Amino acid sequence: MALVRFVDAIVLSTLLALACGPQREPSSEFRDFSADPDAATWALLAARPLQLPTLAPGMPCPRSTGATVNTNVGPALGQGPIYPVGLGTDGVLHFGGVPRGGWYYAKVLWVAGPAYTDRHALIRGHQIDGPNDLRFEDGADPADELRFEGADLGQGWRHQPSYTRVSGAGCYAYQVDGIGLTELIVFEAVPEKSGG
Repeated sequence: MALVRFVDAIVLSTLLALACGPQREPSSEFRDFSADPDAATWALLAARPLQLPTLAPGMPCPRSTGATVNTNVGPALGQGPIYPVGLGTDGVLHFGGVPRGGWYYAKVLWVAGPAYTDRHALIRGHQIDGPNDLRFEDGADPADELRFEGADLGQGWRHQPSYTRVSGAGCYAYQVDGIGLTELIVFEAVPEKSGG
């Protein structure tokens, strides 16, 4: 953990030094991080590779477990300090309705506990027992990442509502990358049972 923080600090300071260095004409290859101070942090987090486990098709999904971590929200999944809320304590995402652009959706609230003091976290993922992408938010072509910044929830907690998008059932994993933090959260996406 200390090594990850140290490496993050070096990369972030290098990016900031480049952003504050001698001015030159903007080009398609040069990003001016000084115009958006958060851009350096997002670039640092996006540079981390997805390192998700793989699972043979048909094997049981090793879902993360959940618990109540804050009485103002429902059960949260994973070990934290950043958690998805809306997948119960058993790590199941129920999706249904009519897909948009081939993507089903489920509401997922993300919360960060007081132990995570930076305000940036990047959330990405993929199916680990098949080929399907994991996407976020709304629209027919949803984003392949979620930038968590979060609004104040009180007592050092922050929250951010979102949608998780899947194109079918399977075992999926979120990778949450923050400053000094990489966290994996595994869940199973299952279709809602139709009434009748």
